[in-house]
Amino acid sequence: MNDFPAPDSLSNAVVISPVHCRRCGYNLYGLRADGLCPECGLAIWEAILHTVDPAASRLPKLHNAVVVGDALVWLMICLVVGALVLAARPVALWIDALDQSGLRNLSTWTPVELGFVAGLVGLGGLLSVRQMAPPKGRVRSGAPGRDVMLLGCGLASWAILVIAAVAWERSAGLRWVADALWLAMAAAAIVGLLGLHGVLGVIGLRSRAYRTARGGRQSIHAMVAAIVGIALGQVIQLTSELTGPGGGLLTVGTVITAISAFMLLIGLFYLVVNAWWIRRSLRRPPPSLDQILGPVEPNGL
Repeated sequence: MNDFPAPDSLSNAVVISPVHCRRCGYNLYGLRADGLCPECGLAIWEAILHTVDPAASRLPKLHNAVVVGDALVWLMICLVVGALVLAARPVALWIDALDQSGLRNLSTWTPVELGFVAGLVGLGGLLSVRQMAPPKGRVRSGAPGRDVMLLGCGLASWAILVIAAVAWERSAGLRWVADALWLAMAAAAIVGLLGLHGVLGVIGLRSRAYRTARGGRQSIHAMVAAIVGIALGQVIQLTSELTGPGGGLLTVGTVITAISAFMLLIGLFYLVVNAWWIRRSLRRPPPSLDQILGPVEPNGL
């Protein structure tokens, strides 16, 4: 029984492109759109609907979908690399602190200057943001200009603040200034993530894998929470230094920072996967109904 009938407007349409049944894989080419699969009896319209992906086909077209997809993947890679480089020295210092023998001394392999690399990588990601912006003089059918602007401003501010904080630490300036710069960097990262949330909300809908994913779809809000956790951990550590040893505040702050940073890095890796899904869909968008269906020939059955 056909419990998923085709619309009446397609009752005189026939499949003119290779479309395979969702249940048994039978090639439905040449069959009527309102019929049933001759092998398993599944409604042919179900296979057509699945192939066309109407949720994506109803969205406005991007100005340059291939460039946008490539830019999105490159941006995510820049974010991951920047975060890993920036986290390298704190992790090395933490491992050295746990080594009572003092033999590892990993911090010598991760100089403060690595932070400059992280900042430059972040600035490199701005090239991707620019490519995702709607072109001037055209209807903003891609990512909303406001979200792209938030993403760009947040990323640029984050990169500049990273470079400034590293330069300040190298100059052995006042500690509270460096701490203030790191906290401002967290705020800039949140602004950028909020912009990214809006961008993914528009571009990501074009990918069925991203749109329907549950466990594999990274939540931007969870990443914002991780950044807040890192900032909170830093504040607790600073408070411990100001109030003197004792009370375990330093340990609590270190643990909160480490866990939050780990969650953030995992989220960034998931975003790379999500961006790859979206890029694949933008490069190979689902076909339109006109490419799959045609009118029944006068002498058709």
